[in-house]
Amino acid sequence: MVEGTLVNSKGSPALGHGFLFGLIQGAIQIVLGLLITNLHQPALTLPLSLVGILLAFFFYFLAGFQAAQSTGRVGTGAFAGLWTAIISALISLIGAYALATVNIDTFRQVGRAVLEDASRRLNQPMPTTADQFLLGAVTISGLGGFALSMIIGLLIGALGGLLGRGKTSRYSCIYDAAQHDIPGIPKHS
Repeated sequence: MVEGTLVNSKGSPALGHGFLFGLIQGAIQIVLGLLITNLHQPALTLPLSLVGILLAFFFYFLAGFQAAQSTGRVGTGAFAGLWTAIISALISLIGAYALATVNIDTFRQVGRAVLEDASRRLNQPMPTTADQFLLGAVTISGLGGFALSMIIGLLIGALGGLLGRGKTSRYSCIYDAAQHDIPGIPKHS
C-alpha cells in the first residue's frame, strides 16, 4: 500500500472493503451453488452449504477488521460487513436467477415433484395454484435470507471492527487528516 492511498481514494473504507470482499464472496457462493446443483450428490449438499456459511462469516469479519484498521472506528467495520453481505447477496441472487433461467424446466419439475410429495403426505389434493405458491415461497425465503445475511454481516463486521480498531495502521492518521483537514499534516494528491 502506498502512503496516501486512502486519501486519494473516493468514498468510504467501509464501502471499499465491503465491495471487494462482497465480490469475492459472491463469486465463491456462485461456484458453491453450481457445485451443489450439478454434482447431484445429496451427501455433499450440507458440507458445501456449511463451507459457504463459514466463508461468509469469514469475509464479513475480514471486511470489518480491515475497514476498522483504516479508520479506527467500530462503526466502519460494521458497515463494511453490511456492504459485504449486500454485495455478495446481490451477486448470488443474479447467479441464482441466471441458473434458474437456464434450467427453468428442471426447476419446475423438481418444484412440482416436491409439491406433489407434500400433498400426498398430507392426503390433500395439490392446489391449482401450486406454481404460484412455489414462486411465493422461494421469494419469501430469498428475502428472508437476504435480510438475515445483512443482520449477520452487520454484527460480524462490528466484531471485526472491534478487534481491528485497536490495530489501526499508520495510514489511519492520513485518512483522518484528509477527512478533518487537520493543520500540520501534509495531504497527498
